Amino acid sequence: MNPLRRSYEARVLVVPLGPGSAQLVDELRKLGVEGVQILTGPDPVEALTKPLGEGAWAPPMPAGTSAVAESADMVVLVGSDLTEVPERVVREVCTAAREGGDLIAAVLVAPEHWQEPAGASAMITLRQEVDMLVSVRGPQLLAALLDVLRGGARAEAGAAAAEKEMSA
Repeated sequence: MNPLRRSYEARVLVVPLGPGSAQLVDELRKLGVEGVQILTGPDPVEALTKPLGEGAWAPPMPAGTSAVAESADMVVLVGSDLTEVPERVVREVCTAAREGGDLIAAVLVAPEHWQEPAGASAMITLRQEVDMLVSVRGPQLLAALLDVLRGGARAEAGAAAAEKEMSA
């Protein structure tokens, strides 16, 4: 736990990479991830986002995908089936995030079809566009990574226990 996180939580934008990634977002919800925004509808003029859980930051609205990505502190692209990765969206989001000075990560959960031509092309694009590319076996590790990127766990009881342990 991070007892130092009192007032600041990083604004994390999660970008599902393809239709199959919507299931990953549902898993995150079940695992208790909250406080992040999900880019549900990339659009150059009026992108759609959805908060995940309580306390999510609010991106500018109406705004296009670029403005939404630029308003985040960190952008996390999430996918599994590499043949579903919308490379145009990856480039647009990553360009805006870089212009906003954001950390850009891609997390592939049990990645599939990377050996197919479309999957190999997507992997090349991801490697060129992101600061960090992580492959994990399941959504639990993705949930833990998102919590770390936001600033660590914030349960008040846990923070008090950690402070007590640090002062002992």
